[in-house]
Amino acid sequence: MSAFFIFVFVMSFTPGPNTIMAMVSGQQRGFRSSLRLNIGMLIGMGLMGLLGVLFAHWLQSTPTFVTVMKIVGSTYLLYLAYHMFISRPSEDDQSTGGFRTGMLLQLTNIKCYLYFITGLGAFSLAGIWNDMPVKWLLMVLIGSLGTFVWTVFGQMMSRFYRRYYRVFNTIVTLLLMFAAVDLWR
Repeated sequence: MSAFFIFVFVMSFTPGPNTIMAMVSGQQRGFRSSLRLNIGMLIGMGLMGLLGVLFAHWLQSTPTFVTVMKIVGSTYLLYLAYHMFISRPSEDDQSTGGFRTGMLLQLTNIKCYLYFITGLGAFSLAGIWNDMPVKWLLMVLIGSLGTFVWTVFGQMMSRFYRRYYRVFNTIVTLLLMFAAVDLWR
């Protein structure tokens, strides 16, 4: 059981496309204004988990689907990288903030697919904890907690961001581009 929770916490709190966008949104607009993005990510993660529950075997055995998701995911990450690079702190930049952005980010997030396919299929837990709806709910809640924590972290460093936004945006842009390329390894 501890291996499952270690896996879920590591996957939920380590940097990925969703946590980076949550942090940027927290920096640019604060926690409260970033709630729509986070709720979109929560709904997207929940839908992703349901797809994982329903189609886990098919997803694991269909390389064409994985390739299509890599194309969609990397294209979307590059789109987000472009908008991150051109954004400024004074703008009301919606590219990092809406419900739809959060949901689409999760639905195209390969890390999220791997999170659910591995978490739901590779770990056997004791008793009620092994029921698929319980594991799904735990994974969605802990995964969403990760994005909320990164949003708070982003808000805490907003003053630093406003002063050094160009350097920070360039670093985040490069991280998003790296994530888009890393999908293909």
